[in-house]
Amino acid sequence: VCDALKMAAWQRRPKAGLIHHSDRGSQYASKAFRKLLRINGFQGSMSRK
Repeated sequence: VCDALKMAAWQRRPKAGLIHHSDRGSQYASKAFRKLLRINGFQGSMSRK
């Protein structure tokens, strides 16, 4: 998932402030994924349970 985010950010070059909405999957809650979001200026958003 982290590699996919890196590739998408590099190819698409979205603006800072992009909101990435996901379910509460462990891969999206991982420190590495949240760090990548922050580095790219993106904001994470997760569904409620």
